[in-house]
Amino acid sequence: MAAEGRVEVVDDKKLKKEKKSKDKSEKKDKKRSESEGVRKEKKDKKKDKAKQDKLARALDAHLQADAAAAFEAQDDVADVDPEDLIKPAEELVPFALPLADDKAHKKIFKLIKKGAKLRSIHRGVKECEKAIKKCPPKTAASGEVAAPGLVIIAGDISPMDVIMHFPVLCEEHGVPYLYVRSRADLGVAACTKRATSVVMLKPEGKGAAKKDGDAEMEDADSGKVNAEEYLDAWKDLVKTAEKQWKIQVQPWVKGTHPLQIADREKARLVASA
Repeated sequence: MAAEGRVEVVDDKKLKKEKKSKDKSEKKDKKRSESEGVRKEKKDKKKDKAKQDKLARALDAHLQADAAAAFEAQDDVADVDPEDLIKPAEELVPFALPLADDKAHKKIFKLIKKGAKLRSIHRGVKECEKAIKKCPPKTAASGEVAAPGLVIIAGDISPMDVIMHFPVLCEEHGVPYLYVRSRADLGVAACTKRATSVVMLKPEGKGAAKKDGDAEMEDADSGKVNAEEYLDAWKDLVKTAEKQWKIQVQPWVKGTHPLQIADREKARLVASA
């Protein structure tokens, strides 16, 4: 009986040991599975983060490429000649004053052709702007000074913003100006292959005289161009421009134009009613 009791006690101890070892192994497996699961989650997060970083880099590169393309396009627009953006308008711009009459139109185009042969003209917006700005600014102390040039502007311009600043620029530098009706006719007279919106005529040009002292140049249309005759015609046209400015523009500046007076009278009647 005592032996049997000892055997049972030994068996109980063995069972307890086996149970403990089994529990420990289960706990280890559980911990291992949990730890492996966490590691898997970390791996997934790393993959997601790497994927997001890759997408962010791709998006950044795409945005940089778009910005570079936009910058290049802006540079291209800045390099474009304003003459290429101008289109002929159906009507004249509202500020086309002073406008040359039919007789003055013929004189202007004839003089421009002579000036082109004598190389006494500037063509186009950029070139004329630069030439006008080189002229000394007009001041009250300067008094009566000979005109440094004569500017001819086409009135059928769209968009009008391209030439809107020329009247003010001309008046600041004491350069008389006249408007003509057709940009295409102005380009033909200036001997260019395309229409021209602005032309500046100088009193003298680089080709005003030949090396041998002869003041005439060959012209396929009219035989010869005389520099003295050109200068006389230029002075006459300058006087016409100044006279037309006083008739057509000065009343607007002083506020004495009939249309301005009519508008003021109309406003007074409305206010008193």
